[in-house]
Amino acid sequence: MRVELKHIKGGLLEQEYTCDPADFPDLVNPAVQGDVGYQGPISVRLRFRQSARMVEVDGCLEATLTLVCGRCLTTFEYELVEPVAMTFVPEAEEDEAAEEREIDQLELGMIPYRDDCLELLIPLQEQLLMAVPIRALCSSDCKGLCPECGADGNLAACGCEKKLFNSKFGVLAKLKK
Repeated sequence: MRVELKHIKGGLLEQEYTCDPADFPDLVNPAVQGDVGYQGPISVRLRFRQSARMVEVDGCLEATLTLVCGRCLTTFEYELVEPVAMTFVPEAEEDEAAEEREIDQLELGMIPYRDDCLELLIPLQEQLLMAVPIRALCSSDCKGLCPECGADGNLAACGCEKKLFNSKFGVLAKLKK
């Protein structure tokens, strides 16, 4: 997935893409993917704004994910809608790259491009990977699994006695009373 600068006429270009998850190498790699599955195509809407040699890209990624709940271990679908913002700058010339120099604040987070062509695949893949929740929940009021018997608290109460956690700060709670 690439865009040539010559297609950004008048400094502005809007594009929509529909991609297969298999187009992104790290999304189908089980070591990276973990408990995440991508259902159907990934929709990408981008707006490119060029100012001199710098190109700012913003837009939105949309995908349907299959995740495993971090509390009850149930598989559920999650609608991912993630805004994206990237800045592309020309890659430094070889003589500039060879000399040591300090990177300033403005250069942090910028993506280099060469040959007047923006490579979008890897930056978009990174945005998708960062947008996946670390500990997904099937619902905000998920009760999770019982630590004693392993029953799903969302389906029925198990009847196990809830043991109090031995907290060293429990003494302070008694002082408050």
